[in-house]
Amino acid sequence: MRTRSATLTSTPPTPAKVPLRALLRVSLVATVAAAAATETLTAIVRIAGVDLAVGNPGGSPSSVVPVNAGACAIAVAMCMVTGTAMAAIINWRSSRPARTYRIAAAVLALLSPVAPLTAAGTDNATKLTLICAHLLAAAVVITMVSRCLAGTR
Repeated sequence: MRTRSATLTSTPPTPAKVPLRALLRVSLVATVAAAAATETLTAIVRIAGVDLAVGNPGGSPSSVVPVNAGACAIAVAMCMVTGTAMAAIINWRSSRPARTYRIAAAVLALLSPVAPLTAAGTDNATKLTLICAHLLAAAVVITMVSRCLAGTR
């Protein structure tokens, strides 16, 4: 007598995509948190007596302008426009959006210190402060957005 055994083939479930509205909400909160963190950092540095002034990357030393209060918040907000678009596209196209986003955002975060390092006429204290601000903002944003994309808000 011949018996036929049925083999069950199961495919792993496709993770549910995060609704765009939820991603936008988390991105907004991450932007505010990162802006607050970087502004706090630069305020502490200013209180310590460091005059923050930065030149254009690769520009002339005469292009140095002060880094005023609010400058980091504005920069974070501008970067988050593209960062949110990147997260939305990854959420839409990737089978593992949280992982893909973490990798892409980490690579960009590791490249971001190039701008302060190559800024002409910028002293080392300002360069160090700006590098720390870049990495601080990235840590806040990447953590919050990747948790959202993983479905664990």
